[in-house]
Amino acid sequence: MPVYHSSQNEYAGAKVCNTVVLPLKTKCKGPAPPGREDAEDIIDEAIKFFRANVLFRKFESEGPADLTIAYLTVLIAEILRVFAGARAKTKNDGQKIIQEISLKTNFPVPGDKGFPLGGFFTAPAGRQEQETIRQYIKQLREETCLRMLEIAYNANGERNKWWCQFSKRKFMNIASTC
Repeated sequence: MPVYHSSQNEYAGAKVCNTVVLPLKTKCKGPAPPGREDAEDIIDEAIKFFRANVLFRKFESEGPADLTIAYLTVLIAEILRVFAGARAKTKNDGQKIIQEISLKTNFPVPGDKGFPLGGFFTAPAGRQEQETIRQYIKQLREETCLRMLEIAYNANGERNKWWCQFSKRKFMNIASTC
């Protein structure tokens, strides 16, 4: 069974670190152009494919958007690990913890030592490219955290067991430290 790939691999946007800055449906500030509300963006695809992709040990990229899917899959797995922890039993607890993670500014980017997918992304060519990828990843992190908060908790504020059960899985045996 093959890994699920992005439908946005053909998008011609700004190239940074072997990937492309894709449009997002978000109100978070960043370099990504605004996406159409009626269309799926890269975060929607990553969430949709997460439960299947997280089971795979290998991932072969078919384009630049696949690298973003891979990064978001690692990030979603880490978010679910946080939600499954003892400190995040209710949605309010999860919201407090996830806000810390989403607003963190000292996360690794391609080219840094602790970046989880260093073999997929290239190091930034210059200071401008490094700043663009940092802002883009920050924008992706903020929006993904907000969307996962709504998905990982039920309407009554309790954890959604159908999502939190994936907290023990590691995509390609990679564990990031948000």
